[in-house]
Amino acid sequence: MKELWTAVYMMMLILIILVIPYTLFFYEQDHDMTVRAKLYSSGWWVFGSFTILGLILGLSYGFVGYVDLPVTTLSSGIAGFGESASVLGSSATACLKPGSYSDGTVITLGYSCDASSGVPTETWSVRTSFPIYVVALMSVISWVLFIAFGGVGVSAIPIDLVKNFLGRPKTVIAKSEYIKIAGKIAEATQVVIAEAREVQREERGTGRTRKTRRALAKIDKKLTQLEDDELTLQKIFPQGEDREASWMMTVTGYYASLVFGVLAGVVSLMWMLHIALYIFPNPPASPFLNDFFTSLDAAFGLFGTAAFAGFCFYLIMCVVKGNIKVGFRLLLFAVYPMKLNGTLMSSFLFNTGLIMLSSISVIQFCARAFDGYAAETSVAEIFGDELNHLRGLGELFSNNVFLYVFFGFSVFSMFVLAHTEVADSKKPKRALESLYK
Repeated sequence: MKELWTAVYMMMLILIILVIPYTLFFYEQDHDMTVRAKLYSSGWWVFGSFTILGLILGLSYGFVGYVDLPVTTLSSGIAGFGESASVLGSSATACLKPGSYSDGTVITLGYSCDASSGVPTETWSVRTSFPIYVVALMSVISWVLFIAFGGVGVSAIPIDLVKNFLGRPKTVIAKSEYIKIAGKIAEATQVVIAEAREVQREERGTGRTRKTRRALAKIDKKLTQLEDDELTLQKIFPQGEDREASWMMTVTGYYASLVFGVLAGVVSLMWMLHIALYIFPNPPASPFLNDFFTSLDAAFGLFGTAAFAGFCFYLIMCVVKGNIKVGFRLLLFAVYPMKLNGTLMSSFLFNTGLIMLSSISVIQFCARAFDGYAAETSVAEIFGDELNHLRGLGELFSNNVFLYVFFGFSVFSMFVLAHTEVADSKKPKRALESLYK
């Protein structure tokens, strides 16, 4: 089974560094190029990236690809069967009691059999396998993404779902009001288009400056608001033959959002409690979710397994939510942002790679968090002793550095999101929103 997990991680590596980048480079090529030219150019880009990455992995593995295992040396003398207690010792504190024996041999060495005290230790260095070392390096990058995306998502999922319910439209509007509001949205759109053209003319003359960047950011914000207004308008004025059924489905969806928001809040809280009660203390203060899964298994065999899978999959949902919420940012600018009904194929590919890479740390996190319930698994073996004693990286895993940072960032994100929502709720509502108070 360990070989299967290793093969899965190697396939993920191939997808992340070869397949997805190749497809992304292909879509990013100039549209005037032929298909053959796009394939050729994309291949060179991927080959160059793969060569650089291969050199980094090869050099790192060659110099520090070792596992440093602490080894306890036990040493003892030899005595025949049937010797008296005065020779063998009356307890297990010594392998053989030092002294003189019946054959005249004098033994002066005798370390504790149970390694209770006075036993020397040394470090045994052994080279780890290349796939395991690659998994370790991928795991470090994966944890950075998981902390950023999952730390935001664990709070953003329940907050946004409940916010979606609280901001729901409460009534439909007449056709005359629909035409009036649609006209205002169209007028506002024309104004924004004129502003964008003015900024473009300024850029042609002076280039992109701080002033133009700020202006473009304001224009982008206005366009986003106009798109949200259009979606809201479609909701409060259902169209089609069966308008009542359409409105009923809309209302039901908002109440479902409330239910799922409350459930997500409970799951997020349980995850935070499990980290605080089971992972951080040594020994754990409580098995918590491990006992919860075991109790469900006692009721019915699949209940515990389903709950275990649900809690693990929830972390993937948190990563996806965080990825959509904050995106991948270089300084203050989002790279390949994702938006409902407005995401380019290149953005899908890029963020798919990020989420796939984040899943490695999710697996490692679940293996560590639920090692009481899912004990002695192959994936726990991979993320256990080898990674904890890996030269140069083992301290990060054995001391739970990433888990502490994840917990702290999650709590920080919760307060920031809560403060932001409270501040937004105090702002006066726009004219469109006042229609469905």
